[in-house]
Amino acid sequence: MSAALATGPAAALDAALLTEAVRALEAHGPLEDGQALRSALLVPGGRAAQVAERARVLGDRLQLGTRLQSARTLAPWVLAGIALLVALAGFALAGQIVDAADRRINVLGALALLLGVHLLTLVLWLAALALSAAGIGAGGGAALGRLWLQATGRLALGRGAEAGALLRALTSLLDRARLLPWVLGFASHAIWALSFTVAIGVLLFALSFRRYTLAWETTLLAPETFVAAVHALSIAPAWLGIPVPDAAAVLADAGNAGAQRDWAWWLLGCVALYGLLPRLLLAALCAALWRARRTRLRPDLDAPYYRKLFARLDALAPARVVDPDTHGPATHGALPHYGGALQDMLALIGFELPAELAWPPQPLPAHAGLQLNIAGSAAERLQVLQTLAHTHPRIALVACNAAATPDRGTERFLRELLPHCGACRLWLTGLQPPTPAQVERWADWLAAAGLTDIACSADWAQASAR
Repeated sequence: MSAALATGPAAALDAALLTEAVRALEAHGPLEDGQALRSALLVPGGRAAQVAERARVLGDRLQLGTRLQSARTLAPWVLAGIALLVALAGFALAGQIVDAADRRINVLGALALLLGVHLLTLVLWLAALALSAAGIGAGGGAALGRLWLQATGRLALGRGAEAGALLRALTSLLDRARLLPWVLGFASHAIWALSFTVAIGVLLFALSFRRYTLAWETTLLAPETFVAAVHALSIAPAWLGIPVPDAAAVLADAGNAGAQRDWAWWLLGCVALYGLLPRLLLAALCAALWRARRTRLRPDLDAPYYRKLFARLDALAPARVVDPDTHGPATHGALPHYGGALQDMLALIGFELPAELAWPPQPLPAHAGLQLNIAGSAAERLQVLQTLAHTHPRIALVACNAAATPDRGTERFLRELLPHCGACRLWLTGLQPPTPAQVERWADWLAAAGLTDIACSADWAQASAR
């Protein structure tokens, strides 16, 4: 959602954000997710990938992905806008100490106004960072970073539950990865760095083409205080070769042109070294920590919300063979069909079908007399067999999930069914249209089980015909 975030693997971050955003939305009530679950079941890679796919489908429906892309595009511009406002505020404060009549600048006063708020916010950020490392607080202190986050969210995400869910998802992921203070810090330091760059550029232009008199004025402080402050602040500029003015000489002769030039360079150097440079270094540190820890931006899949979601996915997953027959193909054939009087009717029996599948299928033929749907328990199978023993339908049509793996339970049910009907057919259906490979697999299984007289088809009209 930010310029910093864009440097990471965007796809993985978007997946994590959408997953957490959907979780935040469902804290107020579940979303209708039938289609999303069916789509998730087709995705390989385990339950984590399936949960991400479910969130993607729901996110597309709620336009969460579009909002994320808009926020990522707008975030750098919001950052630059806040930096410009900070720079303008700094110049407005500095202008309070410029004598408009003869363009005199109180050197230390201007420096204090340009650097004072910066140093105060920097100390607050470092203190908040220390408290966060100690487990106290959640990385506050980066007020400009939070302002940027909220402004980007308001302008790009808009209002409503979806916008709030995306912001909560982002802060939750960053907090879990212990990245929240560093991402907010990066935004804050970048804003200050941009504002100091603008300030130095404007100062350089003004001092190059206008004549200003740099001096020191005070009512309470002694001149020695000014000299001591200049010497202390000149240590770092001297390391980089910036001219260091003779404070005592300037106090004695404020009109000396050479001394004024040194003062101007000294003022610019102090703003760069004590303002711009620390913010650049700290922004680089925050960016480095982002790169080192960005792989931690993952949802907490051990949370109860995700465990319940895994259980729902498991309940929808196709049945697997847990007791395969290791004795080779069946050596006995199917039991004979019922040879007595038959009712001219179709008995339609759903066997271990997905709960989301509509039942009974439509259109129903006129001769469909029974429509049963069982999960495959022993009691249900016995009840179906007892019903067929009394009705003796001419055709028993068993509907099975084509995506499931045929097992001995299905084989046993078909064998028990045959003596109670005139003909038995197998109709393959499912949440997705059966593929030719699935139909072939079931047909091969029927042949291997010795159930060759049971016709297998995925065509509803063909399977239900008289």
